[in-house]
Amino acid sequence: MMNHLARGFTPSSFIVRSLVGGLFWWIISEGDASSWMIGLPSVLICSLVSLRVYPPSPYRIHPLGLLRFAGYFLYASLIAGIDIARRTLDRRLPVCSCMTDFTTQLTGLPLWLFMITMSLLPGTLSVRTTQKGLKIHCLDTPDKIQPELLRLENHIARAFSLTQPPH
Repeated sequence: MMNHLARGFTPSSFIVRSLVGGLFWWIISEGDASSWMIGLPSVLICSLVSLRVYPPSPYRIHPLGLLRFAGYFLYASLIAGIDIARRTLDRRLPVCSCMTDFTTQLTGLPLWLFMITMSLLPGTLSVRTTQKGLKIHCLDTPDKIQPELLRLENHIARAFSLTQPPH
């Protein structure tokens, strides 16, 4: 049993989870000091169990990078939404429905966030993963979509404190 618990155990993650659990306990007990006879063991056990069920992530989220990503996402959503609306309402503007490949070095959670975010941006949809990256459906030519995808990839890499290799 201890081997299974030790797998996700790091002192810092245990301390952080215990402090957060202790804060929650203090809030729900309304600061009653006598509740800690039950609260302290409960918080410690819950912290150990949480380490087993949800081991610490290997990724470090960079707060400033995450804030920049959020700003980029809002801006890109607005611009892409306006562009798609113009394309669908004006017959002279082309809608070029096509598939393209995108090579990425992102893996795991950052890749998942990249795929989800790209699918939320108007005009792009992640279709499937490939050995070297992603197959993407887009409503514009691939040469116009690639720079936006690179920008999104770089924002996500910075949010996760990853070094992004050049393409």
